[in-house]
Amino acid sequence: MTVADEVLCFDPEVPLAGASSPPSSWYVDPAFHEVEERAVFGRRWLFACPADHVASPGSWAAGRVGALPWVVLRDDEGELRAFHNVCRHRAAEVVQGRGCGELVCRYHAWRYRLDGRLRSAPRAGAMEGFDRDGLGLHPLAVQRWGPLILVCADTMAGPFAAPELDALLAPTGWADLAWVARRSYDVACNWKVFNDNYLDGGYHIAHMHPTLDAQIDMKAYWTELLPGASVQTCPPVEGDPRATVDVTARIGSGAIYAWVHPTLMINRYGPVLDTNTVEPLAADRCRVHFDFWFDGDAGAADESAFVAQSMAQSHVTQLEDIDISESVQVGTGSRSFDRGRYAPAYEKAIHHFHRILAADLRSFLGV
Repeated sequence: MTVADEVLCFDPEVPLAGASSPPSSWYVDPAFHEVEERAVFGRRWLFACPADHVASPGSWAAGRVGALPWVVLRDDEGELRAFHNVCRHRAAEVVQGRGCGELVCRYHAWRYRLDGRLRSAPRAGAMEGFDRDGLGLHPLAVQRWGPLILVCADTMAGPFAAPELDALLAPTGWADLAWVARRSYDVACNWKVFNDNYLDGGYHIAHMHPTLDAQIDMKAYWTELLPGASVQTCPPVEGDPRATVDVTARIGSGAIYAWVHPTLMINRYGPVLDTNTVEPLAADRCRVHFDFWFDGDAGAADESAFVAQSMAQSHVTQLEDIDISESVQVGTGSRSFDRGRYAPAYEKAIHHFHRILAADLRSFLGV
């Protein structure tokens, strides 16, 4: 079967209660993964870095999302810019990590101004037809959203907009939080497996996350579908003996779990914001990045007791999610499984994600 055939195996028009999930080929076929890199990650807005990382003129931050190496910066006038982090000479990533000042390729020291123009190509010698003006870094679309910097490889894409999420997150003061740390995990599963786990409406929490289950009221768990996104909300519960943290301090008035297609997950609770972003590496591998923000004195130092406790609790939850996601990948690749069914009481956000993904793929492939 071709990738187009595989895409058409999932019918997004079948209502949730009667629908079957996409076939296992969506999760294990390397050719399918390669198409997704262009059809999804080459066209959608992606989380690049915390806004804190490029707050001052001259500052820059670099990273990757799958096959997209990016660099985000503030130029000397304070304008936010982003570029493909690919040198026009031999395609090395120009810079890595974070820094300040012009971008100097670590391979042969080609130097780029903060507006992306090539400044110099030292010791390159005389090249016929050398067009300095035509050898600048290729731009990316870039936008700040709350405390996040988003990029898009499609420079003709319209601005990122999520008014329903703005209305939900802005009143929590999320744009004013201070970034504290990033933790990353390599996971032996397809990026969609990790997404599906996040989006199952809390279905797995009682079985996989006993310490988290002890902090939130699963009877009041709620899922709402939005254009290109979904939100899961849940109030706290107190008095559960399994709780290992102060629920009032950590969860506050309740938890907001927001997902933005394709791989951004935003978790806002108490004085904490953490984001999960999934970087696809191969059909059966991904890297999940967790960034943590805190407000007020809670985030004043990475060593504070509250910050350490909150991140430790997150680590426990992530190890549990990694364990089950890797197990699902094994089963998905087995000869005994092709597709499953959705639990309508819980899994409407997974179905929503699959429908959006199917639309991306059909549009790209023209099917």
